[in-house]
Amino acid sequence: MCEKAMAIMIGIQGSGKSTFCQEHLSSFCRINLDTLKTRHQEQLAIDECFKCGKNIVIDNTNPTVEERKKYILQAKNEGYKIIGYFLESKIKDCIERNNQRVGKACIPVKAIAATSNKLQLPSYDEGFDKLYFVKNKGSDMVIEDWR
Repeated sequence: MCEKAMAIMIGIQGSGKSTFCQEHLSSFCRINLDTLKTRHQEQLAIDECFKCGKNIVIDNTNPTVEERKKYILQAKNEGYKIIGYFLESKIKDCIERNNQRVGKACIPVKAIAATSNKLQLPSYDEGFDKLYFVKNKGSDMVIEDWR
């Protein structure tokens, strides 16, 4: 039997989380609060993935230890391996990428700054089984082991 996994994206808006999911985690069931709209809908989607034994990626900013904790605890209880992807979050680059978005996808710069201010580096102490650092190199994303 294959090991079930939950990937948790960590990074400010515009850091490339959703693009990373599309390019590297396309086989995972993508859970994103922006598309699901409410925490209740998010939880229903997560529960359905658990029920079906699907791999899951939580594609939110997940900036704090506290915000990541609920996903980690649930997934551990379901026997999932927990993988964290911290995306390089240079605020200037993130604002630049955000400015290229259209409509509701383009968010206020204040929101990016607020998320950046509360961003906490992930740690294996949180319960992650594997952690990675993802660097943006032009149009490429480079995945490195967490140090």
